[in-house]
Amino acid sequence: MSFTNRSIYATLPRTQRGTPLVLGGDPKGKNFLYTNGHSIIIRDIENPLIADIYTEHCTQTTCAKYSPSGYYIASADQSGKVRIWDTTQKEHILKNEFQPFVGVIKDLSWSPDNQRICVVGEGRERFGHVFMADTGTSVGEIAGHSNLINSCDFRPKRPFRIVTASEDNSVGIYVGPPFKSETYLNDHTRFVQCVRFSPDGDLFASGGFDGKMFLYKCEDYSKVGEFGDPAHGGGVYAVSWSPDGKKILSASGDKSCKVWDASTMEVISQFQLGNDIMDQQVSCLWQGQHLLSVSLSGFINYLDLNDPSKPLRIVKGHNKSITALAISPDKSQVFTASHDSAVNILLSSSFYQYFIQNMH
Repeated sequence: MSFTNRSIYATLPRTQRGTPLVLGGDPKGKNFLYTNGHSIIIRDIENPLIADIYTEHCTQTTCAKYSPSGYYIASADQSGKVRIWDTTQKEHILKNEFQPFVGVIKDLSWSPDNQRICVVGEGRERFGHVFMADTGTSVGEIAGHSNLINSCDFRPKRPFRIVTASEDNSVGIYVGPPFKSETYLNDHTRFVQCVRFSPDGDLFASGGFDGKMFLYKCEDYSKVGEFGDPAHGGGVYAVSWSPDGKKILSASGDKSCKVWDASTMEVISQFQLGNDIMDQQVSCLWQGQHLLSVSLSGFINYLDLNDPSKPLRIVKGHNKSITALAISPDKSQVFTASHDSAVNILLSSSFYQYFIQNMH
């Protein structure tokens, strides 16, 4: 008897209250990435039941990003290790493994020429580093911040720039290679959680736990303005640009996501995703026509620009260990339970519907 793989019910992202989650986008527009435990989850953005799982890390993974070419993924973990591996083969052959510092890596970014990687986080001796993807050779220091760094982004064109978001309430700007500090922007009054360049590299946006979002010019680092006053009623966990660079998606602890016009800095759409604490939005990604956000529950929301009142789709499931599984007598339903008191009912007729019930 032969067997074929029909569906993979991949784990949801492992979330933590007060901590942003990094979603990685695919330059080819097909997949998206996130982490859970020792694994990197690669899911098809059109059909999340098509998934691949990379499990070669020895400690808890924290973030993963595609190279601009799409041929490699760099993934990082809590020990400070970065693994660079192939995406074109099912075996995901390892290209290189480096340890830029000892400590938690919170975010990483590739240079647009696929040659350099910037990592930031909470290292014992430093909060960030830039190195060559082929050799691991240092090409600059991310120094000058007085507290850990939550986010970084490479400018997608020359001359290269790196921007960082730190818990010293500042946004750092580095020029190179070799990279060295240029200046720091101090408009935020609380931890800065995310910073991202526009697709054309002319602007960059930051979001922080003060609920504020700012837009800056890359040319002279001047502030274009502030989104809203403030942008959100809770902390801003993530920002993501539309492919054309005209809009920005933001995710917040106030349980909402918003789409902003980058030219007027006004709200275009607001998505209210619930009222429970587990509905806090800890990540977002704008990839092609898809707008994704991740709730504190781990649920992945597909946002609908045409109808902001409800998501197009919510991918539900488990993000904790599954402790029990049973199949109904008629084989039409699969029941799974996890140690966080969540129960899934999977309908085998469609293998696509999920229902969650909190038992306690």
